[in-house]
Amino acid sequence: MTNPVRVSRRFALKSSIATIALPALAGLEVSRSVMATDVLASANDKPRRFCCIFFPNGVSLPPKSHPLHKEWHWFPHETGADYKLTKPLEPLADLRSEFTVLSGLSHPSLRKMVAHATGDSFLTAADQSQGYTNSISLDQVIANELGQHTRFPSLSLSSDGGVGTPGRAKTLSFSASGKPIPSLSDPRSIFDRLFGVELKSVEQQRILIGEQRSVLDSVLQETRSLSKTLGRDEQTQLDEYLTSVREIERRLTRADRWLDVQKPNLPADDYALHASPGGDAKDYLRAILDLIHAALLTDSTRSITYQITSEDAKGIGDRFPNSLGLKGHHNLSHSAGEKNGYANWARYDRFLTEQFAYFLDKLKSTPDPQSDGSLLDTTLVYYGCSTSRTHKARNYPLILAGAGSMGFRHGQHRRFDEDHAPLSNLYVTMLRRLGINADRFADSTGNLDDSV
Repeated sequence: MTNPVRVSRRFALKSSIATIALPALAGLEVSRSVMATDVLASANDKPRRFCCIFFPNGVSLPPKSHPLHKEWHWFPHETGADYKLTKPLEPLADLRSEFTVLSGLSHPSLRKMVAHATGDSFLTAADQSQGYTNSISLDQVIANELGQHTRFPSLSLSSDGGVGTPGRAKTLSFSASGKPIPSLSDPRSIFDRLFGVELKSVEQQRILIGEQRSVLDSVLQETRSLSKTLGRDEQTQLDEYLTSVREIERRLTRADRWLDVQKPNLPADDYALHASPGGDAKDYLRAILDLIHAALLTDSTRSITYQITSEDAKGIGDRFPNSLGLKGHHNLSHSAGEKNGYANWARYDRFLTEQFAYFLDKLKSTPDPQSDGSLLDTTLVYYGCSTSRTHKARNYPLILAGAGSMGFRHGQHRRFDEDHAPLSNLYVTMLRRLGINADRFADSTGNLDDSV
């Protein structure tokens, strides 16, 4: 019998070799093979798009006894169409008919966890209460279905870049095997990936892809020969590994078939590619939002995630409030009881809302070149956080916007009973409105089709 220790070492070696193929496509998850000629077919395809924007640490929620409760509480106090926008949401006033405020929703399995560890599961709903694990994220399910006619089925962005650590991921996107998909953070790098001229010729790129495929083929051949010698635990590990390899294979196949299709030609000078997350927060956030707008406008992708920063004080975006003369974001969330604590926290909530309103207005002002109406009409924008108060993973502050062509009834504040409506029910509804046949997502018990 093969020595288990030797098997594990050989397995680890093969795993490390296989990752050679990953860096070339980091941050742009590719999930389905299509022919480059399908780009022509997309001209007759009515696009449906998805964009998720996540912020950490909850929102300012002054209690009823506090003098700021009425005006500076993030959630509106009324429900239905006649609700009043509180000051943190006032920047959205001119877009009122384009969005819905949602309250009372959360992931049940995360409600008793350390709230700062819940960001990893915001789009996956994976149960991490018994130990860290993860599953495919909503954006990747969407990418699998809507990415047929785009160069990049999905785009994963964050202010921090990379993947972070378990429980403090610096990405919202997770693959079919539950592995974090590296995010991009530098505006110049994002622009170059989407629209830049390749440094290598088409022939050189095709040779490189062929070399990477050869590595994968060699690794797969050897791992298959090991399969019959492994115990149950190692077989599970091998299955997870092979799932990752198949994902890489699909990326390479797709990359090869798009080599002969020219990227959209956008002038780099029109974008603030010099912006840095270590600089002015407004400049950086708008640079990223402008690039998301460009990616949607050119139909480069139809599934995008952007994490403003990771939970806790682990990300560079924790310093964004400094641009307003405020403490770090995590510090703000722990200083609510101090003098002006709720007010300062709410000021930053409003600042983030201003950037969100800027993005929605830009989408609304842009005609969709592939469909009737605006880019906002064909884009479902999901904005929110996996905590309400900084350590409370319940009643997530959430907004759904856009997608007027998909039947959403906006202009409301909808409040749900968390005992009867897990957040995954909303995800089922979102998938259905995006034209994806879905009966379940993670721990869903139904859908919210009649409510939004």
